[in-house]
Amino acid sequence: MWIVLSALGMLVFWSIQFGFYSLDNFYKMYVDGPTFLLIAVTVLLVLLIAGVEKDFIRGLYLAFSRKKGVSRIELQTSLKAIQYVERTVMLVMILVLVVPMVDIFYHMDNMITAGPALGVLSLGVLYPVLFLLILMPVKMRLGQKVISYMEEPEDKEAERKEADGQRLYFGLRSLGLTDREAEVARLAATGMTNAEIGQELYISMATVKKHMTHVLEKTQCGDREALAEKVRGM
Repeated sequence: MWIVLSALGMLVFWSIQFGFYSLDNFYKMYVDGPTFLLIAVTVLLVLLIAGVEKDFIRGLYLAFSRKKGVSRIELQTSLKAIQYVERTVMLVMILVLVVPMVDIFYHMDNMITAGPALGVLSLGVLYPVLFLLILMPVKMRLGQKVISYMEEPEDKEAERKEADGQRLYFGLRSLGLTDREAEVARLAATGMTNAEIGQELYISMATVKKHMTHVLEKTQCGDREALAEKVRGM
């Protein structure tokens, strides 16, 4: 809102500077009903055709609301609706610019006729820019809320360990190890003895030794130290 008030204040200031003290003159210069209606109707039609009018209204509300429990999907759909409106306004601005330009080119020999067309051309830029300025803080607030959902969770250490474990598991499996051999290799790389690995996996010492033999062969490691180094590299 403060952006709109600032823009209107600047318009009044410019009018006073150029000597247009009359409110009637100000209205004639800066108020163009057809251009405003064209932008408003086009935006409304795009929202209705796309079926995102509710998302757009919800986005205006959620941007400055302190409502808790809003899902990321809800924020993202609202943000997309705002972006649709932005693109629509920019396309309308291009349309409003092109039509007066054609009229100007046809009447280049008569600047009296081209003058009003230049005025409409200027308003065709002014209205969309004001509209985009209004949407800018809404879009920024929604974007910040979406980003806040993408931050790491509080238990990020546990999540990182789980991700590392998954990466190590698939890395060992890619070397041709079975599920059990990958588990034995992971525990052996931590420095556990065969007896400790057997207790951890509830298997006998003989089974652990057999798995270790296969692990060292498949990973092409000469001993446990080489295996531990290979696992750390993963």
